[in-house]
Amino acid sequence: MIIPATGRVVRNGSGQDIVIERTFRAPIGDVWASIVDPERMNRWLGTWSGDAGAGKRVWFTMTAEEGTEPEEALIHQCDAPRHLDVETVRGETSWRMKLDLAESDGVTTLVFRQGIELTDKDASSYGVGWEYYLDRLLAVHEDTPFASWDDYYPAQVAYWEEQLQQAGAGASS
Repeated sequence: MIIPATGRVVRNGSGQDIVIERTFRAPIGDVWASIVDPERMNRWLGTWSGDAGAGKRVWFTMTAEEGTEPEEALIHQCDAPRHLDVETVRGETSWRMKLDLAESDGVTTLVFRQGIELTDKDASSYGVGWEYYLDRLLAVHEDTPFASWDDYYPAQVAYWEEQLQQAGAGASS
């Protein structure tokens, strides 16, 4: 089965972001806890340790993939349960990610953003990866099995490459 991509690449004030939305039939506090509670986060992505808070650093370990090493994560902003702005650092490379949540009538919408460089040769795989992981988060909330990574990759790569090309064309005009 091939799962279609839903995200997009959009311009921000200083570059481009991958933007992916997911909707949960759950209160905002429950979705927030799945993102910030280390045990609940471990069900779909990974876990973290340390003293969390805005301006602080924690250690994040992706447990959804074998053999990953812990990486440092700087929490730029944390406004529970609506906004989280985190930057992970591995060597000379960093990734800035923001999550915004809003609830209406018991339904929570999560908007994920990751800043990207259009020249990054791996940028198309970031979109595929986040589609996969955010669907895992949704599956945890719906108590359904996870889809296979093979349902996303390589099938979504062409979509994300097109998104990057369109963003690049918009950047030069």
